[in-house]
Amino acid sequence: MSESDLRYGFGRNWAAFVDKNLSDATVQASMDHLCRVLKRDRLDGMRILDIGCGSGIHSLAMKRLGAAEVVGFDYDPHSVATSQRVRDWSGIAEGWSIAQGSVLDRAYMQALGSFDLVYSWGVLHHTGAMWDAVRHAAIPIREGGEFYIALYSSDTYVDPSPEEWIAIKKAYNFASPLKKKLMEADHLYRQVIVPELKAGRSALAAIRNYGSRGMNIWADIKDWLGGYPMEFAGLHETQDFVARQIGLPMVNVVNGEGCTEYVFADPAQNAHWRTCNAQRALQPLYGPFQSVGGYGFQAHLPAHAAVADDNGFNQRSRLMLFEDGVPLGLAHTIHELIRNRGAGRFSHWQDWLVFSARDNTDPNANGRSYSFCLDY
Repeated sequence: MSESDLRYGFGRNWAAFVDKNLSDATVQASMDHLCRVLKRDRLDGMRILDIGCGSGIHSLAMKRLGAAEVVGFDYDPHSVATSQRVRDWSGIAEGWSIAQGSVLDRAYMQALGSFDLVYSWGVLHHTGAMWDAVRHAAIPIREGGEFYIALYSSDTYVDPSPEEWIAIKKAYNFASPLKKKLMEADHLYRQVIVPELKAGRSALAAIRNYGSRGMNIWADIKDWLGGYPMEFAGLHETQDFVARQIGLPMVNVVNGEGCTEYVFADPAQNAHWRTCNAQRALQPLYGPFQSVGGYGFQAHLPAHAAVADDNGFNQRSRLMLFEDGVPLGLAHTIHELIRNRGAGRFSHWQDWLVFSARDNTDPNANGRSYSFCLDY
């Protein structure tokens, strides 16, 4: 296999995952995650497109949440077959179609019709033409519809860098089966066990409790190491691209793990997000802010320590920081990166909000206003 032909078989990984892990609890985890990010209790009556449907578990979660129709497609025939197996297991046939197709095929995307929600989790960056894929993925969004995508974050992957990770992915795909197992174990040790131990947490608990969106840790590690072709995107880069190219503002963002999750919609045409925006109570953040070195500053928020991140719950906080009314988005960042990289990264940690300005200026002197919302 030459490097030009290199493409990871996501479908085979999904098939193995479904064989071992498909359960009502797995689907419920996906349902809970969808509701949190979309800020909905149900998806009743919605027509949804699932681009890169993979295992089919997210499509099933959408159907169980009341979606009137889910159209799923995937480039990989093994993913298509796995999604069909999950559909058969669920007993839900009406209003759920599954096909093979490519998001890079503009004519295919135009023929799909229009949807209330276009969804693509961790897919578009694996196409080999990520920004074309984002443009094409937006074609079927109806007027007033929503666009939910997740892209691997260049803001998070800085050490190793995106370039180093791409080299690791190539090496994994060319490796023997034994070498792949050794690389998976090494990744678990370096990227999960060591960070948990350094933070004073139980590594075994982190492995045992892993499972956001219905995944498990070994399926995710294989998916991560093998995932090629691969591109990375920054939060502000993606936010600006979708606003400029597609005309949709960002209405929600979830950051802190490998992928940054984005929801884009026009509140002027979408009553749900208009209501969400109206209900977001922004609280002003008053200076002077104390420097913590580099680009980092901090504000004391002792009244909100109970909902902040800490050593036991490092992704608990749902605080969003705003600069001149625009969400910065880069939450849950380790403090070293805030100091050294800045660019709007922040952390709501125990009693403190540690943050940086988007352009790395001094927030005490740049003339901008800062505010926060506790449940973004």
